[in-house]
Amino acid sequence: MSPTTSSALAVVGYASLDSATSTTHFRGVDATSILRRPLRSDTPAVGGIAHLVRAAAASGDAVIAVSWIGNDYDGERWRGAVRGSGASDGGVVMHGDRSPSATMLEVETGGTICFFDPGSCHPDRLDDTQVAALQGAGTVLLTVAPRPLTLHVLDELSADARLIWAVKHDADAYDGALVRRLLRRANVISFARGERAFLEAPGPLVETVEPGTLLLETLGADGVRWEIAGHERSGSISVDRVTASDTTGAGDTFIGTAAAYLARPAAPSASTDAELNELVTRASRAARDLLIARNSRTEAATHEPAPVDGASQNEGVTHAER
Repeated sequence: MSPTTSSALAVVGYASLDSATSTTHFRGVDATSILRRPLRSDTPAVGGIAHLVRAAAASGDAVIAVSWIGNDYDGERWRGAVRGSGASDGGVVMHGDRSPSATMLEVETGGTICFFDPGSCHPDRLDDTQVAALQGAGTVLLTVAPRPLTLHVLDELSADARLIWAVKHDADAYDGALVRRLLRRANVISFARGERAFLEAPGPLVETVEPGTLLLETLGADGVRWEIAGHERSGSISVDRVTASDTTGAGDTFIGTAAAYLARPAAPSASTDAELNELVTRASRAARDLLIARNSRTEAATHEPAPVDGASQNEGVTHAER
């Protein structure tokens, strides 16, 4: 694929208003697990692609959000946060009467359970303003969305547009045919270690994607690994541990930061190894800073230090595994 001529970035996927809680031990179904915080927040955090948009817009380049919200208070708040980050909300469509929301249950012995309510705001097709946003962008950062809308996005992409796929393991959003199509089309694929098996169902990843595809694999506390398929080039960086009881958005901040750089005209495979290592380091630091800032706000609100005992809480890293 020839290099893109535009640095404009369109970010596509679900909007969400997020609440997060935690439990020391998840006891499973038909059992009681004790929560450390309320199940739902009175003022849920702005989430979904807003994390990606905010991180990408911090670069100062042109970023437009393409998403769907309901005609409700939370939808308006979500849209306002997108504008407040410095990005355009020109691709955000209001439809239906209920915006998407999510509740994350972080199990302090390891792992996160996500309950997602897609709301009532998703049509089957992009509207004309969203199609125009995609066609005006040199790069599209695509994450999880309703399957018919993801298919429409792929149908509308121009041949020379760069596609970055921020993977989410969601069997409702992706069937085998769509995974194979995305693997063949994406120029950059970002995924967590636990999502590799999902991506390799069609076969070994480096043999399924096109030569020159940049693969970014986050490894939790073991760091981040990158590889350029077919070029025998790879590298890895270590990450800083960050004590965090809520790692929501860390992974999206990582790839949103990286996407702003990857949206620039030169193809990712044209970057030197040192430049790719620097890119991964910069993106990891952005995710780390998000977690540190959140911990500081938590401490200020409670007047208590955030928990630091790794045995009693999650240990976030600069890019938390999703």
